[in-house]
Amino acid sequence: MIRDVPLALAAAVLAALLLGAPLPFGSVTFGARAALEVGCAVALLLVALASQQVAHGVRTPVLALLLVAAWGVVQATPLPGAVVARLSPASAELQHDAARLVGGAAVARLPLSLAPDLSRRNATWWAAVAAAMAAAASCGSSRRWRRLLALALLLAAIFEILYGAQAWAGGPPVVWGKTLPGGNRLRGTFVNPDHLAFFLELPLTMAFAALFWGVRRARDAASAEARVLLVGPALILWLMLFAAIAFTGSRAGLLAAVLATAAQGVAAAVRRRSWKLAPAGIGLLTLGVGTVAAIGLQQGLGRWLATSPYELTWASRRVTYGATLELWRRFPWTGTGMASFRDAFPLVQPASIPGAWFHAHNDWLEALATLGIPGAVALLVGLAALVQRLFRVLLGDNRSEDRAAALAGYGALVAAAVHSTLDFGLTIPANALALAVMAGAAAGTPVMVTTRRRRQGRSTSGASPARSAPDRDGDAGALDPPPAAAP
Repeated sequence: MIRDVPLALAAAVLAALLLGAPLPFGSVTFGARAALEVGCAVALLLVALASQQVAHGVRTPVLALLLVAAWGVVQATPLPGAVVARLSPASAELQHDAARLVGGAAVARLPLSLAPDLSRRNATWWAAVAAAMAAAASCGSSRRWRRLLALALLLAAIFEILYGAQAWAGGPPVVWGKTLPGGNRLRGTFVNPDHLAFFLELPLTMAFAALFWGVRRARDAASAEARVLLVGPALILWLMLFAAIAFTGSRAGLLAAVLATAAQGVAAAVRRRSWKLAPAGIGLLTLGVGTVAAIGLQQGLGRWLATSPYELTWASRRVTYGATLELWRRFPWTGTGMASFRDAFPLVQPASIPGAWFHAHNDWLEALATLGIPGAVALLVGLAALVQRLFRVLLGDNRSEDRAAALAGYGALVAAAVHSTLDFGLTIPANALALAVMAGAAAGTPVMVTTRRRRQGRSTSGASPARSAPDRDGDAGALDPPPAAAP
């Protein structure tokens, strides 16, 4: 019981962070992000006080995030000039040229990063995200705290929709009394509506998983009313979130929602070994599009329907993607430095896309260009390990609620991967934190395998092992036990 108190406090801290992170414009201000960093550290400290080990399922992803953070520190640290010239000739040449322009002597020690102060500052944020994932995984080993985190994320999304709907209906975009640039699109408390769409995609995948869980449970319900109560709320929630994403006007968000739902439908079919379940995602999407059309076709799907390969915005982004690849070719191994895209992009920026580009509008390419091959490989390894863990839970013999959590975490990763291909949603602290907590809590679920029930199934005549271990709450033996207290 004494151990449970720090763990409960850690879950409460993470829940408070999920509720509060979107409010100050997605926590893009320095003060708001610093508050999140402190909160993540406090949550991890409370988990440590509970003598809770980091769940096996997230050790590799957390280590990957920490390695990226450490790489950012290395990029920002002045190294001997000869070492920098060997590792990144382009960086050394640029810095020596800059020293000559100001009339100074050659610098003996140089950082790899073209913006070392930003790299150092953002390395702290990456470490905080790793702490949040580790703490969420420890809390996720308990269904009680996992439910609390899911509820916090859902309440934050509902508030964003309600607040955004009020401002959306009132004319020019205004958030907390500040008039923002851009059209009249649903944006909640985010500056950019596309970033609200990213945030809403996470509870959308939770709603799909809840629907999956409800349908499984409804088969054994005693009455039609019970079946409606198990399925109806999740369906309504999914439709509400899907419609809200559509009304943000985010084409990347809508595409991510569609593909994440399809991916979850396929994953559910794999789990049940029944491919007739795969089209369920398509049917749900059809219902979602119909709901958006009924509310307002032009407002909800107008930007998507008007999209053309010759559109100016898309054409400029394609040029940006090509220039970002060229930037990586100049700094292939060390990158330009964590968070240095704004400073480095002018080196390759074509005249056809003038102005200041703070991001590449593609998180994958930006990570490759700024972190180089070491950082990109670390991220891919961590992501692969996280997906593998979620599928182990999904395909295991866990209770249906545990499998639904894994399905939600997998859908969130798919949505984030798709959206990040066309935007920079993960650079928004609220979005990165929410994804880390959601994926960490899902991956922290212990993988279970039936033991006694399978033996009983083999001993009963005519009963298959699958039928002897029904999909409902009950006894199960742990293949990958939950984190235990240190002796």
